[in-house]
Parts: sequence; structure tokens; C-alpha cells
Amino acid sequence: MRDLNAIGRIGIGNHGSVTRLVFSIKELRSRQVLIHLMRQAGLKIQVDAIGNIFGRLDGADPKAPALLAGSHLDTVIHGGKYDGPVGVIGALEAVRTIRENKIPLRAPLEVVCFIGEESSRFGFSTLGSSLVAGEVQPKDLTNAVDAQGTKLADVLSSLGISPRNLFRLARDPKSMKAYLELHIEQGPILEAKAKRIGLVTSIAAPSRFKVIFAGRADHSGTTPMEMRKDALVAAAQLIEYVEKICRKFSSMEKGRVVGTVGAMKIEPGVINAVPGRTELSIDIRSTSAPAKDKVARLVKQRGAAIARDRGIAIEVLNIRAEDPVPLDKRLLRVTRQLCDEKAIDYEIMPSGAGHDAMQMAKITPAGMIFIPSRRGISHNPLEWTDPDDIALGAQLLMETMIRVANEPV
Repeated sequence: MRDLNAIGRIGIGNHGSVTRLVFSIKELRSRQVLIHLMRQAGLKIQVDAIGNIFGRLDGADPKAPALLAGSHLDTVIHGGKYDGPVGVIGALEAVRTIRENKIPLRAPLEVVCFIGEESSRFGFSTLGSSLVAGEVQPKDLTNAVDAQGTKLADVLSSLGISPRNLFRLARDPKSMKAYLELHIEQGPILEAKAKRIGLVTSIAAPSRFKVIFAGRADHSGTTPMEMRKDALVAAAQLIEYVEKICRKFSSMEKGRVVGTVGAMKIEPGVINAVPGRTELSIDIRSTSAPAKDKVARLVKQRGAAIARDRGIAIEVLNIRAEDPVPLDKRLLRVTRQLCDEKAIDYEIMPSGAGHDAMQMAKITPAGMIFIPSRRGISHNPLEWTDPDDIALGAQLLMETMIRVANEPV
């Protein structure tokens, strides 16, 4: 908790909110603190070209595939202090405890901190783990731009990462035995069911895109209602449709879908002018790829129909579309067995939020452990998980790491 609070103080703002956007000074400071803590714990540290951090503790066979565990330190704007850091600091505490107690290990362990898991700055999530998994293509970076107009591709270029050499950050799957991630649930299910541990079966994936309506900016007092080309009213109709269609799919037995319009830009953005341009950022998610893709397609079709009916232009910019990811059944069996041995009440559940584990699962067996979030609140200063639940999650993570590291390859 001391280490978790040390990270939590970096980027702290009003009402206890925490803001550490990827590649910001505050996010960099949090990584520097983590490196310091890793050095104190006696780990060998490696930082790749984009800033992913790996702290290694060798086992009896240093050349054996390593077991990785971790998460991320970047946050959303005005977020909380547990989303991400619990997984990084929990893994560090697990490895530190293993080392202090001289617990024998066959395979090496690596505490990992991935960069840019949150999409708050560029609309591009799980950046660091996607690069490690070899899942980023040059076209994926085209529409990834922050609110100040800075392109993600330009930021990567400044780090010496060009579209041509993205693949150089990919890690050889043969170097890894598995990946484990401890995380707060970010939802209300565990608390509602009075369960202290969630064991994750699969991770929902997003389709993210921008919709731009281009109408005509006119004087708000002199332009008759029937002659307006109001881009904001078109946007409002589409926002309402996103909620409507996702509510419809939420009632279906298969493929529950959620949709969010999380950001909007309005031009010229003054009270006495008809809006001539609006830009919406839309996030559609589901654990069912067909359901997610269908809703995203319907939203785009509805946007086109609205624009056509209103006589304005529309442009759709795709940011990223991912497929839901099943997690490793063998790792799930290990965590279930440990919970049963210790009489820990657990819930088998999917994850509605995306995590670095969804990228790592594409190149190595991956598993996730959830701990409760009070009132299901996350991405918010009120985000809270009880220290006893954090301790239990870290204990389960550690014992899973020991058991998996000592299994035959």
C-alpha cells in the first residue's frame, strides 16, 4: 500500500483525482518511481523503445520461458489510483515476497508495466502490449490524434519508432511461459454478489471510430429553422441512437453490447452560431464479435441516413476494431484450484473492460484475477478497493505465479 500510494500521488488533482496521460511528464515520473522500486527489490530492469518496463527475477533455469505479471500506470483524465497500478504493484510485491522468502522457482519471473493501456489521449488503447504482441499495423495509427492535434505516429517517430519498424518491438512468444494480470473489477458484480475474487474467462473488445457531421455555420438569429444545416442536431440524433441500439442488444441473451459517445467537438462552438461541424468519438464493446460488429455497422448506417435526411455531409474515421479474446483455460483451472484450497469465494466472469491481457493472450497463455470495486466505480476519483481485497488478490497472484513458474514447460 505504501508503494501504491506513492504512485497514486503522481498526477493527483482536485478531489483526489489522478491524471497521468500516456507520454506526459507525470506518466514518465510514475515509470521512474517504478524503476526505482524494482531496483530496490533486486530485479534486473529492461526498458524497450516505447517505454514498456520489465523487471526480471531469474529462476533456477534463467534460459527458461519467463512468467510475466503486471498491468499499466497511465490513467484516464481525472481517474482513480487503483486501475492499472494495483496490477503492477501487486506483481512487484509478489515477486519481492518470493525473493525475500527464497521461494524456489524453476522459470524466471518478470514484473511488467505496459505503456498506454488507456485510450484517453489518442483513442488508441493497450498500445504497449499491442506492440509487444505484434498487433499494431501502420494503418492503425492514421486516425490516432490527441485533443491538441498531436498524432500518435509522430510521438512514436520521436522515439525512433517508424511505421516500418513497429514489428521490432514484438516479443518472441517462445520467451514467455504465460502472462497474469491482477486488476480491479471496474464493475459492481463482485460487490453485489459478496465475492472477493473474480476469475476472468474472456475480455470484451471495442470498435472505436469518429463520426464527423459537416453542415453549415450560420447566424443563430437570422437563419430560419427550415434553412439550417445544423451539425449538432444531427450528432444529437446519432448519440440517442447509440444508446437505443445498445439497449436493444443488452436485452439479448447472446452478445450483450455497450456503446458510449465519450467525446464531442463542436464548431464554431459559440452561443450565437448554428453549429457547422461536430465530431463524435464512439466506443462500441461486447464479448461477442458478431454482435459488436453489427451494432457498429448499424450506427454508421444510421449516421449516414441522418446526414442524408438533413442534407449535410458525413465522414467516418475508423480508429481501431478488435475481437473479443478468450483467456487461457489452464490458468483459470490453476486459480480456481488455489481458491478452492483456500476456501476463497470466487466468481467466474467475463471482463467488460479491455486490458493488456487481451493483447498478451494472442502470443502466450494469459489469465486475469479481479478484486472488487466499491459501487462498481472506476475511471473516477471515487474509485476504491479495500486494502484487504488488494492483499488477497496479490496473495492469489503470487501463489499462481509460483505454481505456474514451477510447472514443466
